[in-house]
Amino acid sequence: MRRKPPAIRRTRIKAAHEVIEGALQHAAESGAKEGLGRQAAHAAIASKLGVSTSLLYKWREPTEGGSGQTNPLDRTVQLLEATGDKRILEWLCQKSGGSFLAEDPLSDPDLNRAANALVRKFSLLIAELTEATEDHMIDPEESRRLRDSWDKLRERCEAFVRTCESGGYSQSK
Repeated sequence: MRRKPPAIRRTRIKAAHEVIEGALQHAAESGAKEGLGRQAAHAAIASKLGVSTSLLYKWREPTEGGSGQTNPLDRTVQLLEATGDKRILEWLCQKSGGSFLAEDPLSDPDLNRAANALVRKFSLLIAELTEATEDHMIDPEESRRLRDSWDKLRERCEAFVRTCESGGYSQSK
């Protein structure tokens, strides 16, 4: 039986100015639905940010070979690199309704042990959830514990999947 090759993550990470360009394009499209033109939508964004529309447009250009203006996304990357603190990313993700998961492959190269450990962690979370709901309510402390357990489980699941994607569990090892 032929084995399929491992899936490899080959997603290109966009440059910061490309992300800003896409966001401004999205804002213009949303503004058009509300009867605003592109320039009016961008002027509203610039006003909310307290910057000129020309600066907003300069952020859409590459820093090198473009406007020379460092955009907020590139500045955030510089801040992350300078501090080495991922809490900045965690905060940004939480502000947008999500959560941050760092790329962290599992250290256990054995597929069966890793899969069993993952199932065990799921079981523990289910047991914790069952215990918390016995009195038909979840108090703030139980909620915090459930969130912590869930976040740890999500990280472990993501690490498991990323290890699978990188071929970490292939037989060629």
